[in-house]
Amino acid sequence: MKTEYDNTIELLTDSLKRPLAFVLDEIKHNCEEIRLRVDSPICLTVKGGVLFVCRDSTVCDALPKNALIASKNDIQQTLSLLCRQSVYLHENEIKQGFISLPHGGRAGVCGVFNGDGMLIGVSSVNIRIARQIFGCAKSLLPHAEGGLLIAGPPGSGKTTILRDLVRLLSNGENGRYYRVSVIDGRGEIGGFGTLDLGVNTDVLNMLDKAKGTEIALRSMFPDFIAFDEIGTMAELNSVKGCFNAGVKIITTAHCSTKTELFARDVVRQIIESGAVSTVAILSKTLGAPPQIINVGEFKKHAND
Repeated sequence: MKTEYDNTIELLTDSLKRPLAFVLDEIKHNCEEIRLRVDSPICLTVKGGVLFVCRDSTVCDALPKNALIASKNDIQQTLSLLCRQSVYLHENEIKQGFISLPHGGRAGVCGVFNGDGMLIGVSSVNIRIARQIFGCAKSLLPHAEGGLLIAGPPGSGKTTILRDLVRLLSNGENGRYYRVSVIDGRGEIGGFGTLDLGVNTDVLNMLDKAKGTEIALRSMFPDFIAFDEIGTMAELNSVKGCFNAGVKIITTAHCSTKTELFARDVVRQIIESGAVSTVAILSKTLGAPPQIINVGEFKKHAND
């Protein structure tokens, strides 16, 4: 059975795909990212650490003499494959530094950008692997009904938890089948229909949160609206629209501590809007339970 890792390396050139295909299954199941840099060793992010891939498909945590190297041509061809042979169709994404992938993944791209924000010379590609971990959000179900903000550092599993929580609510795992609308601006949550978001979920792909929320509220009458991190005031105002309409939200934030939550105005206003009743702070430590903060506690702390 193919893993998410196997599906991801299908998007690479043959010269890179063959060695990567034969790494140990344990590496495949725990790989979070595949990083390619021009004329540099290929690196895998595994459980938060860096591993180098050798030409014989072994991996090691120190730079080896027989490291698998990505050439400039490898990366240029990989970029074309990631764009499904049409860079033009992904132009708007590339200007923002990423490419949406099938199966819910995303590739970050770096290099030389021209005055119009278009990539004219690619130097590195970071392919993030999306995973479905069924049941990983069950402990958060009791906290979800009032709206939930899932916070944590990069790589802590925020989108994975969000995806599973949507599925659980949609499938009636909390005693009721909730209507959920997902605003999936980059295709990472639902993977353009390839990932399981439940039987009662509607997905709006490739829309910004403000527009997607407007459509969902007007047309789909959801109990919940779910999306990844809010970054602009327009998106924040759309969340406040959810609250005013009686709809709760499930969203994420790149914050690791209470202090970071308080320091970010947009995050603070999300919490104070009433659209969420609980904040869950994830840890990158394997197996560590999330820190649960109710909004009442947050407001009390903020006023101290």
